[in-house]
Amino acid sequence: MRVINATEGLDATGRKTQLSLAIEGGRITRIGAAGDAPEDVIILPALVNAHDHARPLRSSSVGGFGKPLETWLHRLAMMAPVDPYLATLAPLARAALGGQGAVMIHHVRAMGLTDYMTEAEAMARAARDVGVRVAFGIGMRDCNPLVYGAHDQLLASLEAPVRAEIEGRFLSQPMMPIKDQLARVDAVAAALGGPMFDVQYAPNGPQWCSEPLWEAIAEASALTGRRITTHLYETKYQRAWADRTYPKGMLKRWKEIGLLSPRLTLAHGVWAEPDELEMIAEAGCTIVTNASSNLALRSGIAPVAEMLKRGCKVAMGIDGQAFDEDDDALREIRLLWSLHAGWGFDRAFEPSTILRMALEAGREAVGAGDGGRLAEGQPADLLIIDRSALDEDALMPVDPIELLFARGNRSHVRELMVAGRTVVQNGQLIGVDLDAAQRELRAAYRAAMPSRAGFVQAWSGFEKAVCAHYLNRLGCC
Repeated sequence: MRVINATEGLDATGRKTQLSLAIEGGRITRIGAAGDAPEDVIILPALVNAHDHARPLRSSSVGGFGKPLETWLHRLAMMAPVDPYLATLAPLARAALGGQGAVMIHHVRAMGLTDYMTEAEAMARAARDVGVRVAFGIGMRDCNPLVYGAHDQLLASLEAPVRAEIEGRFLSQPMMPIKDQLARVDAVAAALGGPMFDVQYAPNGPQWCSEPLWEAIAEASALTGRRITTHLYETKYQRAWADRTYPKGMLKRWKEIGLLSPRLTLAHGVWAEPDELEMIAEAGCTIVTNASSNLALRSGIAPVAEMLKRGCKVAMGIDGQAFDEDDDALREIRLLWSLHAGWGFDRAFEPSTILRMALEAGREAVGAGDGGRLAEGQPADLLIIDRSALDEDALMPVDPIELLFARGNRSHVRELMVAGRTVVQNGQLIGVDLDAAQRELRAAYRAAMPSRAGFVQAWSGFEKAVCAHYLNRLGCC
C-alpha cells in the first residue's frame, strides 16, 4: 500500500485541502486528513485525451502548419511508414509527460510494414511499456480517398506525371470489403482487448464511409456492445458535403439506423447545428472537442458552450495537434477555458466544467469506465503537480485551480500514476527512453525522404487541384 499526503486535492467537484490518499490494488482505498508535513503538491485525477491519432512526429516538420485538413491529411504521406512500436511509444510517452493517463488512438492509417495484427500487437506493447490506458480505434473507410465526392475531374486537371504519382500513392490499393473490416476489429479485440487497451470501431468520418458501412457498424456495435469513435463536422467543407449528401439530415439518418447511442463518440462537432446537438445529447453520445487542432488546421472554434447548454456530454481531445505540438494536456485545458468560457463578466461556465471534460467525461469514451474523481474506490489514475513550482512567486494564498488555469503545463508534473503504477516521476518517464525513440524515428524518416521525392515534386500541382475542388477555401493555395 502507498500513502500520499498532499497539501491540495482538486477534481471537478472542488478543492480539498490537507488530504491523504491510500492506494492499493490500483485503486484509491482510503481518503482522509493528511498527517504532519504533507508534500507541497496538488493531486488530481489523471487527464484523459479522448481523441488522438498518436502521430510519431510533428506535422509541421513536413510543412503542415496552418493548412486546412483537406490538404493537410494528404501531406502526411510525406512521412514514410516506420516501426509501429516506436511510432506509438513516442507520442504516448509525450502524452504521459503532459499529464495524460488515458489516450484514444484513432488509427486511421496503418503503417503497413506487417500484417495488421502484428502492427496492433506492437502498438499495444508500446502502450504497456509506457503505462497509459489506450482506446484503440481501428480505422474504417470505403470511399472518397482524395476529396469528398467523385475525383475524376480533379485527376483530369493534373499533369500526367502528377496524376501518375497521386494515383499510385492514394488509389492503387482497393478498399477492404465491409465484412473484412468488421472481422478485423473483432480479431484485434479478441487478441488484445482489455481494461488497459479498449478496442473500438473507428470509422474515419461521414465523408469517408458509405451508407452500407455505417449500417454494418451500427448493427455490430449493438450486438457486441463495442464502442464507436468517429469524426463529425470537423470542417465547413465536411458540413457542406453532409448537407448535399443527406438533404433530410445526416444525424437523422444515423438515428434511424441506430448509430446514435451512448456507445458513440463524435470528435470535433465544430459545425454542428443546435438541433443536431440536441439529438446527440438525447442519444447520450459523447462529443470530444479539440481546441488546438481546430485552430492549427483552420477548422474553426467549436460551439462548446452551446454543446453544454444543449445537454451534451463533452470531453477533451488533443488530436495529435497540441498548441505547441508537444502533447501537453495541461496547456490544452487552459486553451479550452480561454476560448469557450465567455467574455467579460458573462461566464458560460467555470473552470470546474473544463476539469469535468478532461477528468471524467472522456473516461467512458476511452473505455476506462469509472474514475476521474478523488474518492474511495476510484481507479488510482492520478496526476501530482508540484505546487511550489506552480506558485513560485508565493505572494499570497491563491486557489490552486486559478494557478492551474493561469500557468499550468507539463513542467509542473511531479508524478503521473495509472492504475497504481508510477509512469512519470519528477518529469522523467519510468522505463521508457523517449529521447532515444525520437532519435531513431527522426533518423528513419530522414532516410526515407528520398522515397517521397516524387510526391514532394507532385505536391504543388495536387494541392492546387484539391483547393480548387472546395468552395470558400481558407488560403490553402
